[in-house]
Amino acid sequence: LTSLLSDHKDRLLAVVGDMNVAPSDELDCSTPFWGKFFLAGEDGKGDWEERAVQLRDAHCKLLKDGGLVDAWRYHNPRRKEFTSFQDQGWHKPGKEWHARVDLVLVPERQVADVRPIIYSKITAHAAGRQSDHVPVGLQLALPLG
Repeated sequence: LTSLLSDHKDRLLAVVGDMNVAPSDELDCSTPFWGKFFLAGEDGKGDWEERAVQLRDAHCKLLKDGGLVDAWRYHNPRRKEFTSFQDQGWHKPGKEWHARVDLVLVPERQVADVRPIIYSKITAHAAGRQSDHVPVGLQLALPLG
């Protein structure tokens, strides 16, 4: 992906979707240690800590090497809003876990012109929906002329 980003660095670009990593435990998770819930396996006892660190490190490297910025966090530096709602399966009632793992990543030079959107009014697990995520998208201000 880094090679692809480098090849298209002068073009209009956005990487949008489920990155399977919460950028920050403090702001992007309902409980700390997102990796325990996400990477530990169904019994919750798997070797998750090292994998969580590796995944977050790989995510940070991708942003740095690809010249990308998390557009949501850029425009909402302290706001806490989630896109993934893990409240089914092996998670016990009262132990639900939520995180912002669906991201809008854009080149740093474009981030001021992008408005990321979390469609929180479209609830996860709503009737007829098969997803435990809410959609994300972006609005882009294009120069006229």
